[in-house]
Amino acid sequence: MKQEKLFKHRYFYLQSAGLLPLFLVSLTNNYLTEIHTVKLALFIGLICLCVEIFYRIFYRRFLFMFGVSTLTLIQFASLKLLFYNSLFLISNTVFLGILLFINILIVRGLHRILFHRHSRDYSRKDRMVMANIMHEFMYMSRLLLYVLSFYLAVTIMFNTYSRNMYPDIYVFLNYRLNLILMMLYFVYECIRIILLNKMLSKETWLPIINESLSVIGRVEKHESFRRGNRYLHPHLRVIIMCGNRIYLQPGQIKGSLSGLHLDTPVSEDLRYGETPDKVLKIAMEKYISVENRNSPRRILTSKFKTDIMNRVIMLYVLNVSDESYVINKPRGGKFWTSDQIDAELGKGVFSTCFEQEYEFLKNTILLAWEYTEKEK
Repeated sequence: MKQEKLFKHRYFYLQSAGLLPLFLVSLTNNYLTEIHTVKLALFIGLICLCVEIFYRIFYRRFLFMFGVSTLTLIQFASLKLLFYNSLFLISNTVFLGILLFINILIVRGLHRILFHRHSRDYSRKDRMVMANIMHEFMYMSRLLLYVLSFYLAVTIMFNTYSRNMYPDIYVFLNYRLNLILMMLYFVYECIRIILLNKMLSKETWLPIINESLSVIGRVEKHESFRRGNRYLHPHLRVIIMCGNRIYLQPGQIKGSLSGLHLDTPVSEDLRYGETPDKVLKIAMEKYISVENRNSPRRILTSKFKTDIMNRVIMLYVLNVSDESYVINKPRGGKFWTSDQIDAELGKGVFSTCFEQEYEFLKNTILLAWEYTEKEK
């Protein structure tokens, strides 16, 4: 199977990092004059706008929070330059906070339009990347709105009624607390990404494939089961034979491909990142004695779809020279002859998948075995 790299929660896509331009302007606001702060904000805003355009053209993606910061800085500088006398008494920190709050609401309202309008130009992989970035933005921007609401309410009330009485608190609220909150915001998202990646690494992931067996995505196993046959996954099965006898044992998991019916013991979904050779090796070590010298051979690739699953079956056959080579047999596991299987077909004894495969085996391998026996 061809495998493509998929989106992972990377630090490059941290939404809090998009606030870096605002952080720089807020930091320099502590040391520069009013007019120099405004000019610096305009300069940084224009540079960020060029970066946003460059990234959109060459990487075909939106930097949501970075775009919010860019809009905020350009609006801040433009309004301050145009209406300096009217806005002189408003704290730069408060003004930036209000603009940031408004722009977050605007981008949150337009994010689906921005995404779906350009999604036709994206490959499936790019759509997955953008969907994850958009989801991260929506989560982190909602948190930022809560923090901004509280911070702006406290700061505006204090600046209005107690600014002259408590100058030290005024300095802390307008020149220190905003920087502290942005740093905590960044640290929180870093920790969140670390914990999220750690949690996801422990999940069982199934590759999503297309008809040509190329990996186009991945999904958590329980989510795939919940969605029924929505996703197509690769599945490996090995029919263990000794002459014209086929080894079958009761299935153990309700809802699996085998269900609780008689089926081959080797019937496994390939996990994301696994190869058929790796799955075969593990299965052979589990079910087949080391005395066996034969290797499984692939004989068929077919599609199996029901209301609860959708699989591409890679069917292998393993011939063992002695029935004792099959180990770890559970209760009810045994070799079945063709006549015994024929007598029970269609009665719900065997799994549906095995019954379909048996028709193929009967007209190929078992037929060839009968012909060979007659020639002896």
